[in-house]
Amino acid sequence: MAVARQNRVAPEEEITDGYTLLGFQVGYRLNFNGRHVLILRLENALNTLYRDHLSRVEDRNFVMPGRNLNLTYRWFF
Repeated sequence: MAVARQNRVAPEEEITDGYTLLGFQVGYRLNFNGRHVLILRLENALNTLYRDHLSRVEDRNFVMPGRNLNLTYRWFF
């Protein structure tokens, strides 16, 4: 995901820099029917420091979380 620099802001807001985030996702079905699934997901793989201009956090200077790794198990019944 690539986000451009945000420089058209309200008077009380600060300009935020652009950034690029890289992520990966892979899934595996544990049985033939696909009822049991494992999903491994990596977000912000390059550990980019960025500020989200559209964040609901009031302080726009708050740096968003870095690299994130998730392992999910899904059981469809």
